[in-house]
Amino acid sequence: MSYLDRQKQIIWTSPSGKRFTLLTDGRVKFSRKRKGEVKNNPTRSYGEKNSKTSYKTVNMSDDTFQDMGVSGRDFSLKIYFFGDDHDIEAEEFEAAYCEHGKSKLQLSYGNVITVQALDIDFEQDMVGRASLTEVNLSFHQCGNTTYPTAKTTKTTAVKKNISQMQETMSENFAEAVSTVSDQQSFVARWSSNLDKIAQKFNDIQNSDFIGILEDIRAQNILNNPLVMSTQVGMLLKKGFLTYTTAYDVITSVADIIDDLMPSSSGNVSKSEYIADNVYLKSTILAGCDVVSSAEFELRKDALVAAETIQEINDTYIEQSQEVEEIINVNLEDTIITEVDTTEIVNQTITSIIDKIDNLKIEKTIFLKEHSNPLMLAFQYYPDMFVSDPDAAVEYVNKTNNFAGDDFFFLEKGRKIVIYV
Repeated sequence: MSYLDRQKQIIWTSPSGKRFTLLTDGRVKFSRKRKGEVKNNPTRSYGEKNSKTSYKTVNMSDDTFQDMGVSGRDFSLKIYFFGDDHDIEAEEFEAAYCEHGKSKLQLSYGNVITVQALDIDFEQDMVGRASLTEVNLSFHQCGNTTYPTAKTTKTTAVKKNISQMQETMSENFAEAVSTVSDQQSFVARWSSNLDKIAQKFNDIQNSDFIGILEDIRAQNILNNPLVMSTQVGMLLKKGFLTYTTAYDVITSVADIIDDLMPSSSGNVSKSEYIADNVYLKSTILAGCDVVSSAEFELRKDALVAAETIQEINDTYIEQSQEVEEIINVNLEDTIITEVDTTEIVNQTITSIIDKIDNLKIEKTIFLKEHSNPLMLAFQYYPDMFVSDPDAAVEYVNKTNNFAGDDFFFLEKGRKIVIYV
């Protein structure tokens, strides 16, 4: 059977069951990522002082790649509606596309897949293409994929696991501090990292944040590492909670990781690395704690957040292992904690994806007639308009960055973004 004989009609079925046969431009684009984690294989321990499982020699030639499979595919395709009723058919499709929930997509080849509708972009040429509507679509494959992998989908369970992992990390850290040989370098590195955190949140006037920061500074890390490392996690969480969006939290996590991660080309000591790693892991755990509870407005924003968190953790793992390799060349042993940030990251991603059914999609339209923000608010946000007309109009203005005369008059053909 030739590939032409195997070709199928492209059919999309909405969450409510409405079926649409899609006429495309012949191109269907998709991308996906392979997910996994490179892990060091611990081999053996040396001496009496290294009897604890936290201290292992790492043989870099025995690294393994833990294959977690591949992500769901991200699709983009362009479809067309022709004929005298092209505008009516396009509007019917648009209404179905904006339904909440998962939908089904049959492409030219392969089986039906479960997808989430993301963005939709309409284009109608009022002059040159009187009987044609072009629509750009994007989908994200979901359902039976291995991305993300996690034990649970409940935000409360994620938070509980984060709390347990923070406790384990603090215990491991306290044990590591007791073995530090260069105490002066360790204390200096701890203080330097704390100063970097304080600088990152230097605009915060939150009394809880300031109180925790001052309490940490007043203590001696050599005498109280268990409590102080726990407080670092609390400090970071308080700092992240001051941001208004998940995007800001994730950006801040990435910045802190970049600031604190020692260079593999440098001559970082084991003592310094112990101080660095507890801050790095605490940053990821605290960031996940806050993001898992974050509210998203758009489906695409939730997916971007999930992918970015994954990328941050992947970068941390890769760079930290490079540093550990350098340490292992120069020292007899290195510190490997039992805290797996990837597990928490995967659970956080799942908690985000679980919310996606009820999130909005972005719809781009071109005005068929002259209009204004008031008319747009009444037409596209009727429920909000009824309860609070001013808020509805403000929402239209804010989401489209209207300015000047836009507040009073919008020309025919103007590109407008609507969230539904």
